[in-house]
Amino acid sequence: MGYLGTQKVKKLILSQNVIEPNNGRVVCGAYELSLGKEVFRTDSPNKKKEFLKEKEQVVINPGQFALLLTYETVNIPEDKIAFISIKAGIKLKGLVNVSGFHVDPGYKGNLIFSVYNAGSSQISLSAGEPCFLIWFADLILEQGESSEYDKENHEHFKQDSIPTRYIDSLATGEIASPNILSKKIDDNQKELDKRISLIEKEQTAKDYLVKAAVGLGIIIVLKFVFDWIAYDNGFRKGYQTKQKEISADSITNDLLFQKKRLLIEIDSLTTVRDTLRNR
Repeated sequence: MGYLGTQKVKKLILSQNVIEPNNGRVVCGAYELSLGKEVFRTDSPNKKKEFLKEKEQVVINPGQFALLLTYETVNIPEDKIAFISIKAGIKLKGLVNVSGFHVDPGYKGNLIFSVYNAGSSQISLSAGEPCFLIWFADLILEQGESSEYDKENHEHFKQDSIPTRYIDSLATGEIASPNILSKKIDDNQKELDKRISLIEKEQTAKDYLVKAAVGLGIIIVLKFVFDWIAYDNGFRKGYQTKQKEISADSITNDLLFQKKRLLIEIDSLTTVRDTLRNR
């Protein structure tokens, strides 16, 4: 099996209408296919196909898949097999072809490129822009061998739009791309940081309340101690004062008692004296 050179590719396209419309874009043995007007992106707002106007751009975001329909239709001869890729300038931005790399002999219709943006930036493509490459190689067949693409019940027979089943496959669920996972990690980290911050604030508030409670307890204990000391000192002073008062009252009573005795003795002596005089 050998690949066809530039001149053979040009002749093949002209003689068998292998590519329609033919704009003559054959470079280094490969024809440059352009982006058509039908695309699907996994992050499109309504999860439906989009239809581009001429030269209108489609933006493929990092970590997202897209289905891109070629503008040209291809008609691969049964004795040829084609190989496809994305142009290097676009691949270097991070766009990767994940739909396969060959076109079967006998295939007729538009090509669908399933691509993934593995880069870190958006990739913009315009309707009508040469984005894809197709090469042709000779295929040795047995006598009478034919392609199954001639059968109308083949799933790719005369494919001219993006099938709904492809869209459903990509639109169902969430794309587990590195970018999406990275975003999830970042979101989880932010949520974790918020929770940690909230816990730290709650812990700070608890620490403040504990310290306040301990401080209040110390103040209450100190007040109790000071009040007890003041009460005890007051009690002692009152007791001492009362004792002094009791002692003073006792001395006064004793003096009054002695005075009363002296008065009695004086009255007694006065009586004796008067008796003696009267004799």
